[in-house]
Order: sequence, then C-alpha cells, then structure tokens
Amino acid sequence: MTHMNRRMFGRVGIAGLAGWAAGRETWSAAQSSASGGGSGSGRAYSYVHLDVFTDRRYQGNQLLVFTQPAGLDTETMQAMTKESNYSECTFVLPPEQAGTDHRVRIFTRTAETGFAGHPTIGTAFALAHKGVLRPSQAHTTFGLGVGPTAIDLEWKDGKLAFAWMTQLKPTFGPMVKDTVALAAALGLDAGAVRGPAGEVNCGSTFLIVPLATRQAVDAAAIDRAKLDAVFAAAGMMRRGIYAFSTEPAQDNVTAYTRLVGTGPTEDPATGSAAGPAGAFAVKQGFVPSDRAGSITFLQGVKVGRPSRLHVHIGTTGTDVTSVKVGGVAVVVGEGAMTA
Repeated sequence: MTHMNRRMFGRVGIAGLAGWAAGRETWSAAQSSASGGGSGSGRAYSYVHLDVFTDRRYQGNQLLVFTQPAGLDTETMQAMTKESNYSECTFVLPPEQAGTDHRVRIFTRTAETGFAGHPTIGTAFALAHKGVLRPSQAHTTFGLGVGPTAIDLEWKDGKLAFAWMTQLKPTFGPMVKDTVALAAALGLDAGAVRGPAGEVNCGSTFLIVPLATRQAVDAAAIDRAKLDAVFAAAGMMRRGIYAFSTEPAQDNVTAYTRLVGTGPTEDPATGSAAGPAGAFAVKQGFVPSDRAGSITFLQGVKVGRPSRLHVHIGTTGTDVTSVKVGGVAVVVGEGAMTA
C-alpha cells in the first residue's frame, strides 16, 4: 500500500477539484445552451416587492409592482402575475387619460381587474421608493380600470409614510335578511350573525356580514350550496364574503375582519372590501358617526399575516358621501423577471 504525506494528499485534492470544476463548467455550458442562452434570451423587467397594509416585512398582503413594463402585452403581464403566485401584480405605464399621472394595470393570477385596494396603495409606495413620487407631492392620480383614482400622500423625513385612496361613492344593494340561513351557510350558530348582511360596491362588490364575535369571524367556513341558496333568495349574484366583528380587544381596532375564503389561499388584506365594509358599518350603526373618519380594520390574523386597513367615511346626515381607504407598505426587496 502506498502511503501519502500531506503534500501528496494536497496535490491529489487540488487535481480533483480542478477536474470537478471543469466538469461543472461543461455541465453549465450545456444547460445554458439547452435553455436558449439563459438570462440573455429575453428582456428583464424590474419590480419592487412590497408587503402592504403593514409596516413589518412578511406581514400584510404581498405585491409585485413592475415600474417600467413598456413593451409588455396583456398576455405577458398575465403570465408574469401567474408566475409570481401573488394575488395581484401591478404594471405602471404612462397616463392614458387627462387628469391622471400614471396608468396602473392590475392583474390577479387569472385575469386583469379594474380595481383593487392593496395593489393601489402598494403601487404608490413603490413609486415613492423609486423616486417617481417625491415629498413635494401631496397628491397623485392613478388611471385604474374603474377610472381616475385620487391618492393622497403623507410624507415624513423624506419618505412616504401613508397613502389614502379615494374609492367610488358606495352603491348599496340588496340585503340578506334571513340571518339564520346565512349563519348556516357560513357554518355558524344562528346567533352568530348580528343583523342583516348587505351588498355594497365602492369599485368592487362584496356582501358585508356583521358577526357577534371575533371567534365567529375566524370560524366562518362557506358551504357553497347553502350560500348559493341564500344569494338566490336575496336576488343577488355570488359575492365575496367580508365578515367583521366590532367585539373589542386590546389591539384597539374598530373591527376584526376577514375575507372568508373559498379556496386554498385567503386574502390577508382586502382594501377593495374595506371601503364597502366601512360604509356598511357606519350606515347600519355598527360604527357611530363620530368615529366614521377614523375606522381601523384588523385583517389577516387567521392566516398569520396581520394587516391594518384604515377607512375614512364621509357622511352628511344618514348619507355616505365619500370613502377613503389608506395604509402603509414596506419594501421587502427588488428584482427582475425576464419576459
């Protein structure tokens, strides 16, 4: 048997490493050739990754904002959103309508949508992060699918600290008065529903359901057949269910809320539902009129991504005259996607 000293062992080791490295380079080259040249085969589109309706990373609702998507067609924007696997992505383009500063297109995993809450607030923070929006600006206007949408901007120490979006004036639709049937459709005891639920639209339509306790909000689970029967009896189409409870707790929020999910994922912060819920809560007396301008919803606790959504409801007498939804967002990172 041949015995090796440390110098001989080192030479063998170095030679082995050199051979391994050469083999690795050959393998990498073959892989690059097979994939059409790697990253050079397309154009990279940069994005800002944010968590919205929170000031803490890894909470709130996730969002990618593509800040320079010129050249992308609708099909590719849809494919990129699906690739992200987030509930929405936004693409910021030059204005298309007089009186707007940016055209913002919002895509879900499956389709383009004209309106959504956390993508709108998050896009404002992404543009501030990139320096497109500056501390000298107190307002900007996005061109969304539902039309021009005003955004109020609050700055602190040169950074965007808060953003408010003005939603459409609410349209109040049919009410679900059979609270026993509604409770059964949500898998709850009859007494869990505090009163009639109502359909409200401030850009998107939701059925707003008042529940007695936070426990009921978390326990709600949709029985689709029973819920469809409830909708049919009330003369309305299927709607997303946004449940809330004003049961107090140490977090001092106005209401504990949840978009009751029907699939494997559940939205942790739904700005498009917070406006309708705020309008409903004020209109139906769940929130007193003197607190209509300072509503805070806590959502996302059940899915481990707590979010705070702020709502300002303007009123004249018993009429709701304006709806604003606001919040903060935090940048998680930046990257690029090749298309």
